[in-house]
Amino acid sequence: MSAAADLRVPARLETPRLSLRTWRRSDWSAFAAINADPRVMEHLGGIPMRRVESDALADRIEDHWHQHGYGLYAVELRATRRLAGFIGLSHHRAMPDQVEIGWRLAHAAWGRGLASEGACAVRDLAYDTLGLSSLISITIAANTRSLRVMEKLGLSYWQEMAWERWWLTIYRGTPTARSDTRSRGSDAAR
Repeated sequence: MSAAADLRVPARLETPRLSLRTWRRSDWSAFAAINADPRVMEHLGGIPMRRVESDALADRIEDHWHQHGYGLYAVELRATRRLAGFIGLSHHRAMPDQVEIGWRLAHAAWGRGLASEGACAVRDLAYDTLGLSSLISITIAANTRSLRVMEKLGLSYWQEMAWERWWLTIYRGTPTARSDTRSRGSDAAR
């Protein structure tokens, strides 16, 4: 991970139930297990990732942090300190000029509002710290769980587009659209 001086955002964010932090090499094994779960990968190609593919994704996540000073945070459950996935900001290859807010959580973390909780903290960071005027989030129409999270963030349907073998559904939001959904997250010390 890049040195703290290179970061444009805090290295750690805390929400009531989550710690969002920069990655450690020791996260990669747990991350590979998440990516190998067919339920997690259902709307991400449908094929579980092999370890080498997961490690390559972790490399890209780390490269993004180095290049932009922000990225996809590793997410830990505060109660257990176990890696639960990621939530953060990136530039999707389909729309590289836009900043995307995204998440991927282990199946065991689903259905508890954790994606919304962490994504609200990241959304607020994007608008308040980075000064972004908009965010997008990308999925496919069948991924109704992610669509609900997008709506909770104050994002709304923007467009659809073909990209590679996908038909993408893209939501977009602005700082004024977040209304009463401000996070209760806090920046931890860099």
